[in-house]
Amino acid sequence: MTHPAAVIAQLAIPATLDSRDPAAADFIAAGRLLNEHMLELWGNTDFHDTPQTQLAGFRTTPVRRRLLFAARSGDEILGLATLSLPLTDNTHSALVNVVVAPHARRMGLGSRLYAAAEQAAAADGRRTILGETDHPAPEGTAAGAAVRPKSGTGAIPSDAAVAFAQARGFGLEQVERISLLELADAAVGQETLDAAVAAAGAGYGLEFWRGPCPEDLVDAYAQLRKKMSTDAPLAGLDLEEEQWDAARVRETERKALEMDAEVLVSVVRHLSSGQLAGHTVLMVFNANPAVAFQDDTLVLREHRGNRLGMLLKTANLVRLHQELPEAARVWTWNAAENGYMLSINDRLGFLPVGWSGEWQKLLPAV
Repeated sequence: MTHPAAVIAQLAIPATLDSRDPAAADFIAAGRLLNEHMLELWGNTDFHDTPQTQLAGFRTTPVRRRLLFAARSGDEILGLATLSLPLTDNTHSALVNVVVAPHARRMGLGSRLYAAAEQAAAADGRRTILGETDHPAPEGTAAGAAVRPKSGTGAIPSDAAVAFAQARGFGLEQVERISLLELADAAVGQETLDAAVAAAGAGYGLEFWRGPCPEDLVDAYAQLRKKMSTDAPLAGLDLEEEQWDAARVRETERKALEMDAEVLVSVVRHLSSGQLAGHTVLMVFNANPAVAFQDDTLVLREHRGNRLGMLLKTANLVRLHQELPEAARVWTWNAAENGYMLSINDRLGFLPVGWSGEWQKLLPAV
């Protein structure tokens, strides 16, 4: 069964959300469909983004370009495919996401949207297509068949999203555990932080910033972000080290500001050498201040074994409560094989609420 009237076309990313911009109404409708999909999937509005945040996220930057394809019938947008194209590293790859409104499913729109996105990626010289599927499943992988990744660790339920990815030729490379921390139930406070400081020893010191990185730390911080891109478990994903420098850090900060997000960073310094040994990042969108998202957490290899991961995450959660007291919960994603970080999360009170599948498809050489 196919939708008789739907047309697949690329949507323009508007310069503004002003109603006088003819592309604004379509973009707002597309953003609404993305929000409705996340509400359907998770049953809450924790992943709801305002149109301004969505617009800032879709704007091209020096490091990334994003394209948006829509399936539409008249003025109604029935489905979307988003395509993310790295511009400074991993330029062989593209990230695709496909969403179709519930009443328009099983009409071939998802397949047509994906085909449009893949064609655009291939035309841009991309040979590796990446995708991600989310699977809320607090009790495990849910009843029924489970699909295991090539990494050999973890599993996701065999549902419609999995069937769609497999039918498009994707292979499941890795599973990530999605975890949630309810801050009211977490045993994270000054006493916990004092214990983490003592466990790390006198050789390390904590530093913190909210918003822009201090100028005297930006080069060292860029090196931590660079290491994060390959030190986290990648399983068989065809990804290379990201290129980070001070300019990229500043560009990331500008984008967060445009998305109306607060960014909290804790770093740990090796006192005898002065080296930044690790960092962790939390992000909170001002339009949804009860929800925080855990971004990077990294300890450099030469400093591991000193319980710095626990120190960093505890310190940033304490600062989150001090700086943004409306924050009530924290979401985080970790590779299923990253036992060390998962054990830290467990001790802090994070509970598993689902799984994500990391998918990959290699296009034939031309």
